[in-house]
Amino acid sequence: MTHAKAHLAAALLTVGLASAAPRAEALDPFMWGVGPRIGTNAIPAAYPLTLPPYLRDPDNGSTIERTSGDLFVGVDAVYYATGHTRVGLLGGIGFGLGSPFFDGHVIFRYNYVSQTGAMDFLLGGGAGFGTSKWSGERSESLRVPYYPLRAEASALVRDNSRGYQGTVFFQYNLPANHFYTNADGVDVDIGTGIYPTLGIEFSVLFGDFTPPRPRRRTESPSK
Repeated sequence: MTHAKAHLAAALLTVGLASAAPRAEALDPFMWGVGPRIGTNAIPAAYPLTLPPYLRDPDNGSTIERTSGDLFVGVDAVYYATGHTRVGLLGGIGFGLGSPFFDGHVIFRYNYVSQTGAMDFLLGGGAGFGTSKWSGERSESLRVPYYPLRAEASALVRDNSRGYQGTVFFQYNLPANHFYTNADGVDVDIGTGIYPTLGIEFSVLFGDFTPPRPRRRTESPSK
């Protein structure tokens, strides 16, 4: 009886280790990369689409203007959980081209890899948090913390250690609040604006883009 129990315990331990091994291997990264990104908001021609009502009223004398051009730079990090599932993190800052505008943001992303090969095609979206600030004359400023909601389509060309990715995205920056100070330094309640944008960005990713090779199955010896 003692020998039978020992054999049973050994068999259960062997089965447990065999079933745990695939789960441990599944945690290994399929592919990953991190690197710089650069981009711009292309539509609307001036951002935001609509400023809050108070700033649009000429009687209030605001010098805050919509940003007619911007450039953002930052970091793009991606992690392939499987051959068709990718998660990522974007971080960056943006500047107005010729206008006093600043933006900072962090976005968490999910992508489905619809096609792999010499070029990968990805569809997905993301959400996060950020803040934008416009400045006018003297003490006038508008700061808008927001929650970016994003849908995107990307194409990625890669070798074993690098990836070059282009992305087209639609993003709505859902405002959390509006903090406005007029030229006299007085805080004013101004209502809300409308903040959609369509943009493009380019990332260069450095990491491991070699897909794991399938393991050869070990055949049990014939009896």
